Amino acid sequence: MSWHRIFHWHFFGLNQLILVVALVVGLGLATVLLQLTELQHFEALDRFGNERLELYASTVQSAHSRFDYLPFILSGDQQVMALMNETGPVDGVNRKLEIWQKESHASELYIMDRRGIVLASSNWQFPDSFIGNDYHFRPYFRDAMAGAQGRFFAVGVTTGRPGLFLSRPIVHRGDILGVAVVKIDMTQLEKDWASGGENVWVVDGDGVIFLASNPDWKYRSLDGLTETTRSRLKTERKYSTEIISPLPLTALNDSPQGRKIIQIAGTSPGKTTQRYMMHRRPIDDLGWTLYYLTDLQELHENRRNVLIVSALIAALVALLGLILVSRIKNRQLLEKRVASRTEALNESNRRLLDEINERTKAEEQLRQTHEGLIQAEKLAALGQLSAGLVHEISQPMSAMQTFIASTRLFVQRKDTDSALDNLIDIDSMARRVTAIVSHLKTFSRKSQGQTTFIALNTVIENALLVMSPRISKSGTTLHWAPTSTPVYVEADEIKLEQIIVNLIGNALDAMGTTAPDNQGQLEIVLEKTDGRICVYIKDNGCGISPDNLPRIFDPFFTTKHQGEGLGLGLSISHGIARDFGGDLEAFDRPEGGTLFKLSLDAMKAAGATDDQ
Repeated sequence: MSWHRIFHWHFFGLNQLILVVALVVGLGLATVLLQLTELQHFEALDRFGNERLELYASTVQSAHSRFDYLPFILSGDQQVMALMNETGPVDGVNRKLEIWQKESHASELYIMDRRGIVLASSNWQFPDSFIGNDYHFRPYFRDAMAGAQGRFFAVGVTTGRPGLFLSRPIVHRGDILGVAVVKIDMTQLEKDWASGGENVWVVDGDGVIFLASNPDWKYRSLDGLTETTRSRLKTERKYSTEIISPLPLTALNDSPQGRKIIQIAGTSPGKTTQRYMMHRRPIDDLGWTLYYLTDLQELHENRRNVLIVSALIAALVALLGLILVSRIKNRQLLEKRVASRTEALNESNRRLLDEINERTKAEEQLRQTHEGLIQAEKLAALGQLSAGLVHEISQPMSAMQTFIASTRLFVQRKDTDSALDNLIDIDSMARRVTAIVSHLKTFSRKSQGQTTFIALNTVIENALLVMSPRISKSGTTLHWAPTSTPVYVEADEIKLEQIIVNLIGNALDAMGTTAPDNQGQLEIVLEKTDGRICVYIKDNGCGISPDNLPRIFDPFFTTKHQGEGLGLGLSISHGIARDFGGDLEAFDRPEGGTLFKLSLDAMKAAGATDDQ
């Protein structure tokens, strides 16, 4: 056998070896990358799911806690007590319930006697009024008649609309005369979940889904219901005529973090089977459980991308190996011809050098392609996170609308100077809204707790710019004179400005129609004493009674009428001030009105002199 045949046989075997090595490298790389990708993806999904779960749990609890006080107020009302003692008319109670229902935005309010018969209701004037209906079979009625508070989610027997029923006994001299009931419509939560593209459901103590972002999941059970449970639900008429069927759910393996991986089959035509990672959180005070489902479709796409990248890298390894073998072959051929082709040596060397240069360029291009593939994979692994805007930007947006409207008028009047001034103000507002959005996006990921040196004059001016339409509309006279030199504090500018806006808003609410001759007087004073910066906001409104003053910063405490606020503004402002190392205090003014004092540590900005 000649030497070149032996060489070709070895070359062919070497090619096979390179392909096998490339295949092994590709499989090994795919396995490692798949494991790393899945682990990182599951960790990110687990963190995100926990955050969303806590957010939605707080919204569910807030939807309930907003109305928890109403049954207590109803049960202690004098007109209601007179009706239960058969000493007062029902018409007055009906009208009072109707007014309270509209102000509180509850679904319905009604009063039941000892037998479970509705005596008065906020919907007394409608054809589907509850008056005269017998609801003694409802658990919330039985709980209240036993002297306890009742909480029960059910589909309305009369209206067919689902809601949460809160009840409380009406007690007179130790005797339970009846039951006061408030019905809350919680279906807005489902609409919010669905509009946000979220997968959320809430399960009652029987394992029945009664709130869900996907209508196909609603009124389904996670496990089959026993005959005893079905009989009880039928007696309570909890879900009216709805037929509770099991959800087509299959439990799969757990995630690396121990989360359940489930598969839900399509429950209607055109719906496909989906896989989710499940987060759950009990809502103890209601006896419910909240579930948040994370769609794993993106994980499947990542797996496919990893396989593609691994195949490309394996192909690259094979190509580099074949190039290397090809170079070895050319070199060996050249060595064999040296003896017999001395005259052609120089020419052969030039051709070989040219070929080496070309192959070197090819290797450089392959290397760059390799780096580009790695970079593309890094970019593909980055997640996109967005957070919705919150109510903090509603006031700047309203101000921008006002400026835009006035700009139109200036343009129509050809008053370009005023229009340009307005556009400058609009640009400033837009920049501020952008700063708020940027802060909220950063906060939704992870709070950094970063503060900067800011001029307090500028913060107050920005707050007044936001509140100026409301100040002007109320006819309030503003007394504010900035300090001649800037004073600096270390804080978050947007949060600090929100404190000022909250305090000005409370002052305007307090003045309302209580100021002398309906002329509100709002005064803002900025002082620097003993290394502290104090902002005083004074009004001549209704003031704060001595009994309420110690509780003014408590969460959910408010002296406003029902439906006008939850009592969180001052509590939040007080917490922000403490976070900045400052304090927020309230005083009742002897001459009438309220004084709020915000104090912060004074700072010297970079480049400022001691005089500042």
